[in-house]
Amino acid sequence: MGLNVPVMVAGVLVLAYGIPRIRGLSLIEWTWIWARWRRRLKDGTNRWAFSPLASGRPLGVLGLYGHVEDRAKVIDGDTREVVGTPFQGACYLWDPDKRQATAVLSANVEEWVLSSDERKAGRAMALNTMLKDLSETDGFVELKETGLVLPGHTPPQPAYASRADTPGWARDDLADLWRMPDILTPLQNANYISVSVNADKLSGVDRHGHTERAAVGVALGELIRMSVAPDLIDCGARPGTIHWCDPDDLRYLVRTVADPEHAAGRQPVTRDEPTVTWCEESKEHDHLTLDSTVARVFWVYQWPDIDVPAGWIRDLVTERRMMAFTHIWRPMSMEKSEAELRNRKQSIRQRSRLQDQREKSRDERREEKEQQLRELEQEANWPDTDHQGYIALFAPTLPDLDRFDRDMQQKAKNWHMKLTSMKGQQRAALTTVLPLGI
Repeated sequence: MGLNVPVMVAGVLVLAYGIPRIRGLSLIEWTWIWARWRRRLKDGTNRWAFSPLASGRPLGVLGLYGHVEDRAKVIDGDTREVVGTPFQGACYLWDPDKRQATAVLSANVEEWVLSSDERKAGRAMALNTMLKDLSETDGFVELKETGLVLPGHTPPQPAYASRADTPGWARDDLADLWRMPDILTPLQNANYISVSVNADKLSGVDRHGHTERAAVGVALGELIRMSVAPDLIDCGARPGTIHWCDPDDLRYLVRTVADPEHAAGRQPVTRDEPTVTWCEESKEHDHLTLDSTVARVFWVYQWPDIDVPAGWIRDLVTERRMMAFTHIWRPMSMEKSEAELRNRKQSIRQRSRLQDQREKSRDERREEKEQQLRELEQEANWPDTDHQGYIALFAPTLPDLDRFDRDMQQKAKNWHMKLTSMKGQQRAALTTVLPLGI
């Protein structure tokens, strides 16, 4: 008895310490993780590592303030976990409040000008087909496409410039060439696609299971592999260039947007570095000051009311300036779409009765035309979407930003577009423009 009692007590303690599970791990496993974490803090090797074992676990953080790099806070403090998946280190962003998961993809797009007219028409129609397919997918919430014009890496000088047999005049010309701003800070086009789903409506996901977030990652990966990626190829993405972003890709993107001055030739952002060290809204609340740039975001509250060719947005983003153009599509159920169309038609009729003594304004004629087009699309069984557009402008100084603003406003008028500055909402607007599913 003297020996059995201590053994029994020790066994009970081991069972009590090993059976309870917290986020899928026992207290023994959590103790080992804590001890290893403390050891890494002491020797300075506190780093993340990718492996299939990281599936469903928080991997990193995204933030625009250096002092709020707690989990995944972005600009205004909303919590977003960066959760690992078994797909080669890729991650998804998890919003525990909305129960929403977002995968961020990057892709290289075929050159529009070099495409044939048939290919252009096919790419435009493929986007409609993609939205229709996704609207019929259980759990799909939102599709966001962000076209970014960002600073790229400075190309290395050719070996010809350092060869002994190179004439002196050629060396001088190459040196002058590499001092030009277009060479030192080249701009590149980057396309990001965010796919957001509701975890409660995904098949194979148990909300109360310990492996819920791992199951969300698997279901999201299947949606991307079987549906989104093939549709993106039809929309113009180059085969073999579609990449599911990992935490380092997203952190580097946020850093490049906020600090373009040091983007050229910079190494990827390490996990110990803040993505952004400064983010301040102006007193006028019409622009943001980041690390080495100022930004202003506009909402597109009226799209062109004239027939426009496919690819017309290209004319807005071909300037040698840093900017972002964001589209957001949220599918609407047929019942909600029909109810909205009925309400708008009733509103138009009521105004028409009150104003039948005068000629209709241009905006009223445009609204009636848009209403008729939406009714035709609904009769053709095409899903209705809540479509929003945002334009973000970036410049090194405020005067440069104001000049860019005037140029963009003039271009928008040429296309019969109307932009409104997100005054007082610049922080939230910039968060929306970034391809983070927020």
